[in-house]
Amino acid sequence: MNKHQKLDSILKYLSENTGAIPRRPEAIVKSANLNFENPESYMMFRMLLDDGYIYEHNENGVYGIKYKGLVFLDNGGYTLQHNIYIRKKLASKISDVVDIIVKPIGIMTAILICVWYSIKLLEFFEIINSYIKP
Repeated sequence: MNKHQKLDSILKYLSENTGAIPRRPEAIVKSANLNFENPESYMMFRMLLDDGYIYEHNENGVYGIKYKGLVFLDNGGYTLQHNIYIRKKLASKISDVVDIIVKPIGIMTAILICVWYSIKLLEFFEIINSYIKP
């Protein structure tokens, strides 16, 4: 299970068990049958709090999910957000390759074709032949 799936699973547990949520992040993780380390669970809950998907009631360790978190989870959650990031990163790499390799080759090809047709046009009007042949 990657980090994004872990975050989504915490949000899913909070959304399904709104009435009986334990007080501390490690207890929530245990009751959700997820195997995270205690420091990781606290970091995940801090991230979820910072992102605005869960709330901490009176800073005494009682957590709950906000409606924003439910909507975010229904829209695909952190997993979908990560997949979108990966696609954007791949598109950026492809764009960079096109800018570095394909565009210069296309420009050089266009210039060579223009020169070629200019030479053929000059040969047709016999302007080049008069300079080449004495």
